[in-house]
Amino acid sequence: MLIVSGLTLFLSAHLLFWVQLMVAKMILPLLGGSPAVWNTCQFFFQGTLLLGYAYSHFTSSHWLPRRQALFHCLLIFGPLLFLPITISPNATFLATSSDAHPIFPLLALLTIAVGCPFFVVATTAPLVQKWFSDSGHPQSQDPYFLYTASNLGSICGLVSYPLLIEPYFSLTHQSQFWAIGYGLLICLTLACSVPSWALAKTNSSLASSPAAPPNLEITQPTNKEKAQWVLLSFIPSSLMLGVTTYITTDLAAIPLLWAIPLGIYLLSFIVTFARTSRWPSRWFLLVLPLLFTALIFLVLLQAMRPLWLFLPLHLAGLFIAACIFHGELARRRPQLGASGGNLTGFYLWMAFGGLLGGVFNAIVSPLIFPTLLEYPLIMVLSILIIPELSADNPHHSDPTLQTNRRLSLGLLFGGFLVGFTPQTFLPNLAGIVIAIILLYAIYRLYHIKLYRLIYGIILILLLGQFSLADLAGLLAAKRSFYGINRVILDSEGGYHLLMHGTTMHGKQSLDPKRRHIPLTYFYPTGPLGQLFTYLNSHKPPSRVAVLGLGIGTLAAYSLPQQQWTFYEIDPLVADIAQNPDYFTFLPDAKAPFSVILGDGRLQLAKAAHSYDLIIMDAFTSDAIPVHLVTREAIQLYLTKLTPQGIIAINISNRYINLEPVLGAIARDLGLATLSQQQLEITPEEKALGKSPSQWVLLSRQSDNFGDLNPQWHPITNLAAKAWTDDFSNIWTTIRFFHPR
Repeated sequence: MLIVSGLTLFLSAHLLFWVQLMVAKMILPLLGGSPAVWNTCQFFFQGTLLLGYAYSHFTSSHWLPRRQALFHCLLIFGPLLFLPITISPNATFLATSSDAHPIFPLLALLTIAVGCPFFVVATTAPLVQKWFSDSGHPQSQDPYFLYTASNLGSICGLVSYPLLIEPYFSLTHQSQFWAIGYGLLICLTLACSVPSWALAKTNSSLASSPAAPPNLEITQPTNKEKAQWVLLSFIPSSLMLGVTTYITTDLAAIPLLWAIPLGIYLLSFIVTFARTSRWPSRWFLLVLPLLFTALIFLVLLQAMRPLWLFLPLHLAGLFIAACIFHGELARRRPQLGASGGNLTGFYLWMAFGGLLGGVFNAIVSPLIFPTLLEYPLIMVLSILIIPELSADNPHHSDPTLQTNRRLSLGLLFGGFLVGFTPQTFLPNLAGIVIAIILLYAIYRLYHIKLYRLIYGIILILLLGQFSLADLAGLLAAKRSFYGINRVILDSEGGYHLLMHGTTMHGKQSLDPKRRHIPLTYFYPTGPLGQLFTYLNSHKPPSRVAVLGLGIGTLAAYSLPQQQWTFYEIDPLVADIAQNPDYFTFLPDAKAPFSVILGDGRLQLAKAAHSYDLIIMDAFTSDAIPVHLVTREAIQLYLTKLTPQGIIAINISNRYINLEPVLGAIARDLGLATLSQQQLEITPEEKALGKSPSQWVLLSRQSDNFGDLNPQWHPITNLAAKAWTDDFSNIWTTIRFFHPR
């Protein structure tokens, strides 16, 4: 029974986390590769997990073992109707929506596509542990160690997907393999249910049992204990999603970067719920306040370079905090006595806390915070309450811990005063109120001294009004489902910038004599500038399509006789680009233009005419959305391209090299290619606004390129396998030493 239960929990957890990454990757193309896709998916999965735990708790508390086992053995066959898991082609309504926050359509899609299979798999862990606790096995009175088997399965699912599954198997094969794994889970679950049938006459649920066996007392958790379980689950969940959003915003929204924070989060469960665990560790308690203080300022200052230093710091902070809070959660787990009723209840409240973290980060925060304020806010709350978690904790009165905490709070107070900006209060008002309410609940829950509550409220108020607008020249910060966009005034150089995280997506000179000059990746002497110089002087394109609007820089190359069409998925970016207070490339365009909202690939497919030039300049974070550079995507572009037309793709990226991928696609489709990478720019060019860039040109015939600058060369370094909508392997494209 012990081995079968362990294998069942391991497999169910493996499937549970495998399907999360797989489904998120399936959906990602529909929403432009937005990092928020993963947070919204996590909220959905946490909510479904809660429903699964609620089902397990209800059936364990109110049904006889045989009835519960019979019903569940029938229920587990239900998901077979939804396998293999696929995303309906009709789901393109997500990508064609002009909504800046398409959260609820995404949740509806997830419910239809994966809701039933995920719900049933989510019920496995608490039910199998409940059945094991009723089995009479010598170790059945403390089944929490099985939670380690479950978390090991989760870790294996997270690690195996980006390393072993995604790089070698298409999404179609992945879904088929998952269905096979679910079939094996059915067999194991049926085997685990056998003891419930055998014990049906001697072991009933709390609803029918007149009394507990002698010498064993069943203690029901109090409301205060339940609230503590929720809080101790909420904070690590929110931190995990905050870290994920922060790093994917600056890098790329890919399963690998989703899996790392989630894996660290689950690893903390493994180490804290182990039988010999002694958490929270004194060293972790000592380190966290000062580490979080440093991370708070790094986030507020938008510091992400050098990546090799700052990224491990964020991940270390997540692991330390998760171990502390989950360690306290493990210390407060209920003693089961003779019943497993408290077991399923404990998991239910723990899942509810995790769900609240998902609600706060994925649903509430994008609506109430114009910036990524939820991440530093939760770190501040963690610093405030860590010493108060438990009065019986042996480290509670550690003088070094108290000193570190006071130092941390003092540094935060001083730093927040430096960045105090009253103008930011109203945009953050709703979030500030929610944070204060949460802090007050913690105050009542842990009986924090009143002066500490007041100090915490002051810190939250100061954090809500922290802005470096006067120092960094922040003109506007707008947040949507697709990211946080900031318009910044570079007063020293005389530019307006559009920033997404630490990645610049557009730059315009404020000098009236230079404001019409395209800058950054589009500079006249850069690869794309060379292309336009040649085309506009030899064979000007009549129709031009641009996937990715940015600030509309490319409109500077337009001519009166042309027709330009820009495709942009983020409505807020479109508003910024067309606001003459920020940028004037579109208002000053010489050619008539239109801006079409929605995913560029899907909207381009609806175009009623062909283009002479298609420019792919769409970015999410610092990377091109994968679905825009697959073989099917290029085939679509070709259907909208005139016979002599050219496709120009911006592949400038600090960490990913897509030239071999596009070369392999061109090989498969029989296309001519040219590539140019300009890494070296002079200090004078940099001062004038030029950035290093890399561009790839595709066309049906090499003659269509004409006599371009000899710096262009055909692609010779080809990937072994072209990317498709069903397959992509990010590992083969990573630049381990980025060129700039």
